[in-house]
Amino acid sequence: MKFITDDEFEYAKSHSVMFDQEKISHNEICTRIKNAVDHIEKQDVVNAFIYSLSTRQLEYRSFLSSYCIGKSLIEHDFIASPAPNPTICAVCGLHRFEFEDPIEFNTMNYFKYKHGSCTENLISVLFDVEQFSRFPVVEPNEADYRILNQLKSIIQNAQPNDRIAQLKKGIAQSLKSNDEERLGLLEIFGVIGILHDDKHFGYADNYVTYPEREHRPIKNDDVNYPTRWWQGKFGVDQEKWDYWFKK
Repeated sequence: MKFITDDEFEYAKSHSVMFDQEKISHNEICTRIKNAVDHIEKQDVVNAFIYSLSTRQLEYRSFLSSYCIGKSLIEHDFIASPAPNPTICAVCGLHRFEFEDPIEFNTMNYFKYKHGSCTENLISVLFDVEQFSRFPVVEPNEADYRILNQLKSIIQNAQPNDRIAQLKKGIAQSLKSNDEERLGLLEIFGVIGILHDDKHFGYADNYVTYPEREHRPIKNDDVNYPTRWWQGKFGVDQEKWDYWFKK
């Protein structure tokens, strides 16, 4: 196993690649998310997402979903879930162990750059929305919008019974990416309300609480909510598409 020196760690911190651990309470996580989101312009996170499509600068991609979750989040106290899960917050799904010990952000940053991944975990959301102001403002170009429109067309033309496994393959030719990146992108579409079925919706209108993030009754349900519920017959939520992407 390789370890970095103190000097190397300080150098990485100075370039916002690695971070000190922080002790943050459940309530402070919520408060800091809301404060950070209040200082973010919606169009800036939309532009960051679109910009990531042709550049493959994945570190810009998840800001959009984190902003969407943070915007809809309701500040709340820790409320224990019913037995057998009293250590999980019944509102947001955070486990007590996640915030009772010092929080380590370095792994989150690694996956942010590696996959552009999206998660509803409030610690990840906090990290994302607080990092956004440290990134240069970016503007998408014609190539980015061309890819975005191709993605929409592919989703709209999916077969009625297609699910995310088929959709990931379908968008592979339009988007320079690997399987994990494509999954992360489609999960972002779910979070912001574009991919869903007729019962399970994203976070654009309301915060989705932990009990509401239902799993499909299958053995390996490894796609995040609500994207896991999408089928080709549901296509694109045009209202949400226009809300985020219409110029």
